[in-house]
Amino acid sequence: MSYYTILGVDKNATMDEIRKAYLSLAKKYHPDKFTDKEEAEKMNDKFSMIVKAYRTLLDDTKRAEYDKTLTSVSFKEKLEQSTKRLQAKMAFKNGLEYYKKGDFWRSEKYFRSAVAFFPDRALYNSYLGLSLVHQKGMGDEALKYCQEAVEKELYNSHFHVNLGIVYRILGDTKNAIKCFEEALSWNKNDSRALKELQKMKVKERMKRGLFSRFFNKGG
Repeated sequence: MSYYTILGVDKNATMDEIRKAYLSLAKKYHPDKFTDKEEAEKMNDKFSMIVKAYRTLLDDTKRAEYDKTLTSVSFKEKLEQSTKRLQAKMAFKNGLEYYKKGDFWRSEKYFRSAVAFFPDRALYNSYLGLSLVHQKGMGDEALKYCQEAVEKELYNSHFHVNLGIVYRILGDTKNAIKCFEEALSWNKNDSRALKELQKMKVKERMKRGLFSRFFNKGG
């Protein structure tokens, strides 16, 4: 975000316009106006950027030097990358909300969008896989994305659990258990892995109980 955007002024803004914009923002975002500590800290960071932008644009020499950087390729690339990152984060956030609601079709669309922006981001790949496994005929693709996430961040227990959930939904109990155990080998306190293993153990006990009752009754 450029200093002009931060202050909300045009690139050709006069000194007077820059001062007015700064004073207006200072009244709105000065940290002293916020009693909540956490909110005040956030506003402090925002206000620091406003002050930095103001001091740079108010000085003719600094402003001329800054304007040169705006036309450089590196600045444009950084700006584009920053925009892409923000869009990917928003897409992932929306996808997660729909996933939690059980709307897997919509969550898939948002996760795909996040992956399109950053194909190498393990988090986006893993959750795209999770959204796919809940949809008919998408099992192979779900495995592909979740496996890729694990390969990208082998040390991350969260992604092992996600892969295990995909296997469980697909009925592959053996590989599901392996994934949950692998997650615990990286993080022994992973609550999701522990919960998933516990559920599978209960399920197995119930199966054995049904078989036992069936045979005791003479089949």
